[in-house]
Amino acid sequence: MSDDTGKVAAELAEAIARIQKELNDSLREIWAKHFALYPDKLRMLDPLYDIEDRGDSLAVYVDLPGFRKNEIKIRVTEDSLEVFAEKSEERVKDEDSRKYIQRQRLYKQVYKKISLPVKVRPEQARARFEDGVLVVLVPKSGAEKEVEVKVE
Repeated sequence: MSDDTGKVAAELAEAIARIQKELNDSLREIWAKHFALYPDKLRMLDPLYDIEDRGDSLAVYVDLPGFRKNEIKIRVTEDSLEVFAEKSEERVKDEDSRKYIQRQRLYKQVYKKISLPVKVRPEQARARFEDGVLVVLVPKSGAEKEVEVKVE
């Protein structure tokens, strides 16, 4: 890949990231304005994530507070990572002295598709879940490396 092509690709990726951030901010603003009674829903709209380049692999960190590892499903392709988490529970508390039942229901669902900056080997992906943060480690495929070839 030439330097000019790399610069254009980097500028394009930055522009797309800015547009995505502006769209997410706008959606949060609209949601907060019209659904202010449900502030917890804002967090479910767009889970935060980080992508770390570790040289020969990528580490993707996705914030999923309140979920357990058995409630999370992950799908990795050579250029993307999809995370789906779903939680449903009902708490019942009997209070004999007042003769009523109090019920609280919770339903949360999160879906995020993350485009990866390089091709990866999905079959070698590993994941762990600690303290509300999902960590997915996946090796790069190496296909995007430049190799100088000598003419014989």
